[in-house]
Amino acid sequence: MEVGRGPECTSLGDPKYSICQLSLKGLPSEVYEMKWDLIMVDAPTGYYEEAPGRMSAIYTAGMMTRNREEGAETDVFVHDVNREVEDRFSMEFLCEKYMKKQEGRLRHFIIPSHRDGSATTKPFCP
Repeated sequence: MEVGRGPECTSLGDPKYSICQLSLKGLPSEVYEMKWDLIMVDAPTGYYEEAPGRMSAIYTAGMMTRNREEGAETDVFVHDVNREVEDRFSMEFLCEKYMKKQEGRLRHFIIPSHRDGSATTKPFCP
């Protein structure tokens, strides 16, 4: 969690080229170039100790949404929020104030673009 709070992880930028340790950088180019309206985080496996977990997937989804063009919003859903990692990382990196609803183990966030056409950007979380 502490790694993701540093300036290299909270500044706006393309996650493909990020120096943040949490950013997924090995996905196909199409994933980074697509203008996603909806992102569902339900992988990789995270239910046993040796599993890779969803920390990077949650973080990267949040950064992809913040990096969209000015005025865009993205719906992000995170499954299995009953587990500690999914719960804590989604609230931290998708932002509790962007959460719209939770139904059972599924949590829904609506994250706005953090681009505003000027040199300044919105804070990581409101």
